[in-house]
Amino acid sequence: MRLYFEIGLRAFRRATIYRSAYIAGILTNAFFGTLICFMYQALYGSGGNVAGMSLHDAITYVWLTQSLISVGGGWMSTDIIQTIRTGEIANDMARPWSFFGYWLSRSFGERLLNLILRGTLTYLIGVLYFRAAIPSLEQFTPFLIAVLLSMVLSFSFGFIINMIAFWTIDATSMVWLVNTIMMFFSGFLLPLAFFPAPLAAIARLLPFQAITSLPVLIFLGKIEDIAILNSFLLQLFWIVLLVSVSLMIQRAAMRKLVIQGG
Repeated sequence: MRLYFEIGLRAFRRATIYRSAYIAGILTNAFFGTLICFMYQALYGSGGNVAGMSLHDAITYVWLTQSLISVGGGWMSTDIIQTIRTGEIANDMARPWSFFGYWLSRSFGERLLNLILRGTLTYLIGVLYFRAAIPSLEQFTPFLIAVLLSMVLSFSFGFIINMIAFWTIDATSMVWLVNTIMMFFSGFLLPLAFFPAPLAAIARLLPFQAITSLPVLIFLGKIEDIAILNSFLLQLFWIVLLVSVSLMIQRAAMRKLVIQGG
């Protein structure tokens, strides 16, 4: 465990170097957050609720999703694909550690900094200019737990998609396609409550709602008491399933690597 903690810590420190990228990311999130908020203000012009969400809920939802985009809510890394292309992955797999554990630790360190820096500052813009909600401690604690679980879940899903590059010539286009599907069905682009019934039913069968929608609804207080525990259990179910699939694909990739001579 000490090894993976150090890997995560080094990834966290390394990520602090890219200050200009964080500034650009925050400005991009602020731009789209502002644009979507104006759209909701027009939608709610006559007042009232839409699908059980008030204007204040919708605005808070927007800034939360924009804040979570860089921790897996609407973005999938292609770092593993790059190592497959360059052949560097052969060295990573040959080292005396868990290949999956190495990438999970590295990803967690980078995403944790994103959450603390980019996520916090993006949401602060929403609070200052659009009066996005400030949660109580009772709301924030389960929200934070849900976000940490979603980080593991989104990484595991991304790991599976990245590893498919072992069997394809170019997996990048597939990543963008899957990423778009994930953004839609996770509730990143639009609250799942706004979906028509057939699409909402499909979203509930997929793991993506556990990445974005569940943490945000916990923050908004739409999920409370025992329902919060059920949400954690749902996230854990998908984590166990996707991690298991990830390890199966990793073993198959290692066999392919050995058969082809490394």
